[in-house]
Amino acid sequence: MRSKVCIIDDQNSILESMEMFFKIRNWDVYTATNGPDGIRLVDEVRPFLVILDIRLPGMDGLEVLEKLRGRFPDLRVIVITAFQNMESTIQAIKLGAFDYLHKPIDIAEMDSVIHRLELNASADPHHEIESLDQAFEPSAHRPQIIARSRKMKEVFKTIALISESRVTVLIQGESGTGKELIARSIHDNSPWRDRPFTVMDCSTLVDSLVQSELFGYEKGAFTGATDTRKGRLELTGEGTILFDEIGELPLMMQSKLLRFLQSGEFVRVGGNRRIYSDARIIAATNRNLTKLVQEGKFREDLYYRLKVVTIDVPPLRNRRSDIPVLASFFLQKAGYRNASEPKRLSPKGLELLMDYDWPGNIRQLENLMIRCAVLTPSAVLRREHVEACLGDSPTFATTVEIATSMEEVERGHILRVLDTNEWHLGKTCDQLGMSRPTLRAKMKKYELHRRNSRKSRKTTSGTGRLERNRSRTA
Repeated sequence: MRSKVCIIDDQNSILESMEMFFKIRNWDVYTATNGPDGIRLVDEVRPFLVILDIRLPGMDGLEVLEKLRGRFPDLRVIVITAFQNMESTIQAIKLGAFDYLHKPIDIAEMDSVIHRLELNASADPHHEIESLDQAFEPSAHRPQIIARSRKMKEVFKTIALISESRVTVLIQGESGTGKELIARSIHDNSPWRDRPFTVMDCSTLVDSLVQSELFGYEKGAFTGATDTRKGRLELTGEGTILFDEIGELPLMMQSKLLRFLQSGEFVRVGGNRRIYSDARIIAATNRNLTKLVQEGKFREDLYYRLKVVTIDVPPLRNRRSDIPVLASFFLQKAGYRNASEPKRLSPKGLELLMDYDWPGNIRQLENLMIRCAVLTPSAVLRREHVEACLGDSPTFATTVEIATSMEEVERGHILRVLDTNEWHLGKTCDQLGMSRPTLRAKMKKYELHRRNSRKSRKTTSGTGRLERNRSRTA
């Protein structure tokens, strides 16, 4: 018997390409362009598989999925989503989707997913189900997880599985891989998403202040404690607290954190009343905690308390298929922030990105795309443009602590070009590829005056030394 597939999508191009894909593989194909028709079609056809677009007119894909899974619990569903829409993707997995695909659909990836689905179902003789009765979104105000690689899909599935519980999670990965975003995604997909999400960066806190920062303190607990102050645990309530760079936490605080994890209780500095907290604990690190345990720098019992569930975030060099979508997303974001058309990469420009090893991971790629968007007049980023931005960045391959402020980059670049052209506006406009009114507006915005220039500062400095010498002579 030939397998049946129902495809629910409002785009004819998707329907046609999917229909061709499955017919070549001898499947019977049925299509619908909206949610209600899709549900009726599934009820009538009882397919082996449903391909479902998350974004549909009227009844959206998540609602369709929920209704389908409610009526047909064993139904196999693959959802189609825009790569920016990761929260909907995770929600779809939680609702029971077998897998997901990003637009534009990669045929090789589609083939791989179908093959896995068939292997997964091979032990089940009942292939038919039984009935029980886009573009960059400016509304996305916070950073998003952008990925389409198989390794990151496994991460998303883990997020979907654990977000409903309050289990402790340890997120491991190199700097710049997006560990905080993953922690936030766990929180945002949990029933406690409306509670606070708090980040405690263990690498930036002074040892003597860590305890009071985490647990709070009573009035008079130490010099300067003029009022009682709640700590981050207490303020987080039933929300989530992320211990970023947990490997940097002092040993003294490790024992106190362990005690809290065991009992759920803590005492403010200078107090004696035990306070209960139901905050969810997530820890993140770029260190090898196993090695730190062996060296006596991290408590073994705390390590095992934290790693109830472990998420290993792969470095960008091990998920190169994510580079094109990440680069495109960052360029769209830069265009939106600059109120301009987003720039795009030429094939050779993208090839350069794909060949690089990215020691600074996603943070480094984002910084590069911002630099390219700001510093390149052309709408298409060619290989030479990308190389120029790489060469102009002294920290590109040596550090991951990279400034990502577009305003800082643009201000510094305009000032350098002005200096190079001795503040001749016409020459500067030609080199920057902008009109004189635009240049004047940016100079006003960034408060650029000739006294900001290196030459002006040198002249002023020299004059100051001359005046001081004259004063001493007198």
